[in-house]
Amino acid sequence: MNPRYKKIFEPIKIGSMLVKNRIITAPAAPRLASPEGLVSQELIEWTRALAKGGAGIVTVGISMVTPPVPGTSGYCVNMGSDHVINGLSVLADTVHRYGAKASIELAGFAFGHDMPEGMSPIDVMTQEEIDNWIELFADAAERACKAGMDMILLHGGHGILISNFFSPLFNHRTDKYGGSIENRATFACELLDAIRARVGNKLAIEFRLSASELIEGGIEIEETIEFIKIIQDKIDLVHVSAGLLLLDDIVPMVTQPTYFERGINAHFAASVKKAAGIKIPVTTVGSIDMELAAEIIEKDEADMFAMIRTVIADPNAVNNARTGKEEETRPCIRCVLCLNRTHGPAGIRVACAVNPKVGRELELKDEALKAEISKKVVVVGGGPAGMEAARSAADRGHDVVLFEKSPRLGGALNLAVAPDFKADLKDYLEWAIRMTSRHPKIHLRLSAEATPDKVLAEKPDAIIVALGAEGNIPPIPGLDGENVVWVGDVETGEAQTGNRVVIAGGGLTGCEVALDLARKDKKVTIVEMVSEKQMLEVSPIPMTAMLQLLKKENVTVLSGHKLLRAEENTVHITGENGEKTLEFDTLIVSLGVKPKTEEALTFENLVDDTYFIGDCASNRGTLYTATTAGYNAGRDI
Repeated sequence: MNPRYKKIFEPIKIGSMLVKNRIITAPAAPRLASPEGLVSQELIEWTRALAKGGAGIVTVGISMVTPPVPGTSGYCVNMGSDHVINGLSVLADTVHRYGAKASIELAGFAFGHDMPEGMSPIDVMTQEEIDNWIELFADAAERACKAGMDMILLHGGHGILISNFFSPLFNHRTDKYGGSIENRATFACELLDAIRARVGNKLAIEFRLSASELIEGGIEIEETIEFIKIIQDKIDLVHVSAGLLLLDDIVPMVTQPTYFERGINAHFAASVKKAAGIKIPVTTVGSIDMELAAEIIEKDEADMFAMIRTVIADPNAVNNARTGKEEETRPCIRCVLCLNRTHGPAGIRVACAVNPKVGRELELKDEALKAEISKKVVVVGGGPAGMEAARSAADRGHDVVLFEKSPRLGGALNLAVAPDFKADLKDYLEWAIRMTSRHPKIHLRLSAEATPDKVLAEKPDAIIVALGAEGNIPPIPGLDGENVVWVGDVETGEAQTGNRVVIAGGGLTGCEVALDLARKDKKVTIVEMVSEKQMLEVSPIPMTAMLQLLKKENVTVLSGHKLLRAEENTVHITGENGEKTLEFDTLIVSLGVKPKTEEALTFENLVDDTYFIGDCASNRGTLYTATTAGYNAGRDI
């Protein structure tokens, strides 16, 4: 084990249980439960991967305590009925098999994405309704205990029910539940007492809270510390987060995309840990990886740390750190695809941009990893899809030859990793190149453009074509001008820009380049055809954060505007208020990509088993679709 991880893997006592290390898989909603809110085999296999990966505590996420209503479970575990106990006991046993402790998050209602105006729902709750909520939580905790769970996580943060009673934003009551800190803590105290009356010390209790709600008039750290002092004798572990989920502008501070530093909220846990009078262990959370966790634990700024995206990207991240195999850990790029899917309007099952197996653990469980017959496979293109396909096929035992016309693997990812704020993606790119290059069954042909003749000369049994895409330059007058450049050339540094920059296209790529240039003191304007609301739809959390950062850097975003034509140093656009012109020194075209379909089809019908994957086969290509298609192709040969 690397010495810097030593403290992470020291056991810790939480309540009456001994946990093997300081690592908790944070609660997530993979949307893998049954439609009725019962534990499914899919959820068990997802949980198995996390437990097998080495964490000390594995947490089932977002489990409602209200009785199930048909069609409204959101494919999350519902703890409001005794019917959940049987399946949950199987899940608990699965976690225990790998030496981990099983926890489940219990939650009440939230208001959606709109803050209440004036009176909030808790302001008008009757005593009978309050008592009913307490009974619901106590019932759910008792069911968890009967199922053999070791711990419950009470969600008392982020604008969820329990936190509303303590938050001055939501609680305007004038009875024993409102007013002073002590009064606003009353609901939590009564709830905790009711749970202890049911389960005693058979269950450890972790209490999740927002140390600061990150909004004027909301909870702040000083009140939080006093609140913890009030409840600490009733709980075993305090889980310190921040922010609200009710305001879209704050959500990126709860689940940070790659544009924000890792551990941006960890200082709140440090404040709690160091506060006089705090006697219980403290959990920190928020874009934590093993490196940052080692630093936090070493500085005694927390006792435990919770993470989920790190172990979604690679469930073996913990064991790899413990056994000195850190270089094999697939990095999370913090694109927030997982949360955009599970918490988006559709509420669909979890997936990961860099780990094609996520959410498919049951599907893949019984498939043979090794192929019955080893075959010769040629992969054309060394971008993310091609590399994933090559590794997947090689893992099956096939001999793989990978052609890449450039001297370096990575394809389009090499264009995107230049800005400092893309360090996560750069880490993933280096990992993918490293794991592809060192695989003993993969033979690289770099600086070698594939042709049908070269491919056939390898005598392949199967061909995987992953040629990617190229920049889309639409037939708009003036885009062939001297001061017009393609966004990819700006990303690589091949094209330099003047001081006044107009970017045609406000997708993530255009916005990322805009942010990078603005931080280099360029005056930047983005012209985007769709509305700002539609800009957010593609990737809500990262784009929300990006627009905030662009505003901070004084970038002008002209959404709802169409590019008409460009002249030498002027671009003509039109929007709701008619046509106008913008002056520029450099016009950057960032209007998406188009598949290399014709080039890809030159490899058609060379052999019976031919696969077209990634951007060359799709006009909606993403890193997720690239890695998933690559993995599937290699797996299916």
